[in-house]
Amino acid sequence: MKQFLFGGVCIFMLLAGCNNDKAVETTTEEPVVQEPAEQQEQELEEEPSPFLHTFPLTGEGTDEAVDHRVIGIMIENSKSARPQSGLYQADLVYEVLAEGSITRLLAFYHSEQPEVIGPVRSARDYYVHLNNGYDAIYVSAGGSPDALAMVEKGQVDHISGLAYDGKYFHRSSARKAPHNMYTSHEKLTKAIEEKGHHTAFNITSLPFLKEDESGNIDDPMAITATEVEINYGSATNNVMYQYDEERNQYLRFNGGVQIVDLENGEPVAATNLFIVEMSHKVIDNAGRRDINLTSGGQALLVQNGQAQKVEWKNVDGQILPYKDGEPLYFVKGKTWINIIPTNPGVENVVIN
Repeated sequence: MKQFLFGGVCIFMLLAGCNNDKAVETTTEEPVVQEPAEQQEQELEEEPSPFLHTFPLTGEGTDEAVDHRVIGIMIENSKSARPQSGLYQADLVYEVLAEGSITRLLAFYHSEQPEVIGPVRSARDYYVHLNNGYDAIYVSAGGSPDALAMVEKGQVDHISGLAYDGKYFHRSSARKAPHNMYTSHEKLTKAIEEKGHHTAFNITSLPFLKEDESGNIDDPMAITATEVEINYGSATNNVMYQYDEERNQYLRFNGGVQIVDLENGEPVAATNLFIVEMSHKVIDNAGRRDINLTSGGQALLVQNGQAQKVEWKNVDGQILPYKDGEPLYFVKGKTWINIIPTNPGVENVVIN
């Protein structure tokens, strides 16, 4: 009997030892299970560090300093001025009617510094107000009486192309005056230094979607927008934007012709189109206009191949999108804001 019990104990101990061996074997396999987690941790460590700064008018990251002041430049947009130079490098552009059916462009430069910009043309008072919404140094060549009065009263920091013609501005022999005045970011920087204008950035950045937000429009009434046509009153000056899905940008066409840079052929394009309707009134025999920049009203926000009806508000001089009283956000990139007359308004914008 003792031999039986002893034998049973031995068998039990052998079985227990076998089980322990299996447990040890199972334990040695655990690192294999952990390999994906370790690999994932290694991949996280290899990700690039976030940018130090963000450009305020594009929302894009950068390690460059962003505390320098914005420059707003009046760019001509008549047929004789196309294609322009340096326009594709602007962070933000306002397009507004000047006289007749011809629009003029207020291009803001901050994240890029073009070597050639132009043609530079004259000011209007509503462009000055739009410029001041970004505390930009305003660049023009001449202007309407109301605009020049604002300059004389010191209501805007101004660089005059006429005053610095031949010094910080030059005339192109390839075009006739007044369609031939050009400058550069470097020359303007020297002009600003000579004038003694302050150079520190001091505005609210535009509202942009965060990195983890797709930018897809959450609106059941949004429609596909592969082409957007804006009627400014003549076939020569009407505008069309064509969506390039690969770039996620809208390529610009003016008078039926795609607009590319005169210097290097780069296409003029925007990530965001913001089309806003404002009250326009002709105020003199020259056809100059008064435009209501403060009333708010209807608008279209076009992003990511979609368009939605929204509202616009003037917030401290900046024209921004809202929906049901709540602010909306731009997709990171360049933005064009097309201001059109209330009559016929955004209902006259053709979207395909």
